[in-house]
Amino acid sequence: MSALLNLEDVSKRFGFRNILKDINFSINTGEFVMLIGNNGAGKSTLLRIISSLMKPSKGQINFRGTKQNDNLLEWLRIMGNITHENRLYSDLNSKDNLRIYGNLYGVKQLDSKIDEVLSKIDLAHVALLPVRNFSSGMKKRLMIGRLMLYNPEILILDEPYTGLDQNSFHWFQEYLQQFHQKGYTVLMATHQLALGLELATRVLVLDHQNIKYDVSSEGLSVERCCALLEE
Repeated sequence: MSALLNLEDVSKRFGFRNILKDINFSINTGEFVMLIGNNGAGKSTLLRIISSLMKPSKGQINFRGTKQNDNLLEWLRIMGNITHENRLYSDLNSKDNLRIYGNLYGVKQLDSKIDEVLSKIDLAHVALLPVRNFSSGMKKRLMIGRLMLYNPEILILDEPYTGLDQNSFHWFQEYLQQFHQKGYTVLMATHQLALGLELATRVLVLDHQNIKYDVSSEGLSVERCCALLEE
């Protein structure tokens, strides 16, 4: 495996408050990293910085050996993310939302690919309904559909299971497993520890503004993860 991302002393302040302080870790190509932490630990802030949606107050991120900002277009090309903001066009329907992203990423045979994705995420029956009428779970499935549409090489996921029903858990888990088996990379923050441990190769514990633990997921249980969070 080769280094895909490397964080060097990444810190973030809002006013006088430190959210993250001197974060240092690397992610190698092909890893599935689960990021855990209690509410307010800074997980979302860290993922937004890594996704280039937010600038750190200090430190830098290297992407494939060079500064992420110096290779930003390539980073954005291969990165797919799910954040708490859905970034969907609420007045447009599912097909039009996917078509915008498909054109942006140059997806070939776009119309047939959109139909295929809508079928997989179980939204084909509401393909022409404006997204503003969707439930939170339907919006989350459409966000996942965007990832399926343009096939990124690294996923940055912030609580991706939130809003999904049991059936959606199953096919999304299969999608993540197949994505990882292709040799691609995942960094996922989740409170769904059991689901995360089914897939993760490594676990990071964020606590008190820093990475408190960086451990292999092999043999790691939900109970042990909870104990790490409580220590």
